Amino acid sequence: MSVTTKSKIKHKTSDLMPRSQMPLRTLKVAMTVMCYLACLAIGALVLITRAVDDWSSDIGGEVTVQIRPTDEAEMKTKIAAVSAILDQTPGVSGYKVMAKEAGAQLLEPWLGNSDILDQLPVPRLIAVTLDKNAPPDFDALGKALKSSAEGVSLDTHRRWQAELNRMGTSLVRLGAGVLVLVTLSAIALVIFASRTALDANRQVVEVLHFVGAGDPFIARQVQWQFLRAGLQAGLIGMFAGMATFVLLGISSGTSASSGLADASYGLLVGVPEVTSVVYLLFLLVPIVATLLCLVAARLAIMRILSNAV
Repeated sequence: MSVTTKSKIKHKTSDLMPRSQMPLRTLKVAMTVMCYLACLAIGALVLITRAVDDWSSDIGGEVTVQIRPTDEAEMKTKIAAVSAILDQTPGVSGYKVMAKEAGAQLLEPWLGNSDILDQLPVPRLIAVTLDKNAPPDFDALGKALKSSAEGVSLDTHRRWQAELNRMGTSLVRLGAGVLVLVTLSAIALVIFASRTALDANRQVVEVLHFVGAGDPFIARQVQWQFLRAGLQAGLIGMFAGMATFVLLGISSGTSASSGLADASYGLLVGVPEVTSVVYLLFLLVPIVATLLCLVAARLAIMRILSNAV
């Protein structure tokens, strides 16, 4: 037999087991759903990470000075004393004395817009902007503010920042757990489909064994069809996931949904440093799905054939 003939036979080995007898349709549907879920999880992880970073940056760039309520004349004296300390503190790039109504507006989401807010002892607030490259010594600043006047305190927002980071870390771990579960489910699905494929082509396998074909040869007849199924499912799932974020990006409605729409739109059409990473992560989904189907199918088939012998 010539080399050309052998080459032709080698290229047509996948026709020995027809696709019509392979359980690939169910595999493609299930793998497509899993790849779609993986893309959603990846996009959600990026959104959460970006949101936590932005919020932490905003919180970390400001502190608040609180002055307990008192009569107007004494309040002006305390504000002047606090302003003098802030002017002399290195690391403070600016500050703004908030109006008396600003503190009441912060309580409106919880207490509503009612006359009771005017009766509550709402403190006066001073928003202090920090130099992020060289922030001040918060302990020293807090002591200086306390000693400047009675009822003055410094809120560094560090507790809220820690809670925010903790929540973000928990959500990231949850998303990573979803990706792990999707991967394990896909592996189990491929193994089950591989066993079903061999059962559906049992007579072909017996004939191939009878004519002297080895297990690696038989495994190749199945694994390449699983590879194609994984690639197709991965691409469909990836494009479906991208389409979902595009649809979220063009949605509108409440302010909350508008924020989600802007963030989703920014995943695919936004800052190049962000979109390039997102596209790379999305492209990994069909690549991983293809390799997973190829490797898992081959290992499963080789194990099944060796046990059958």
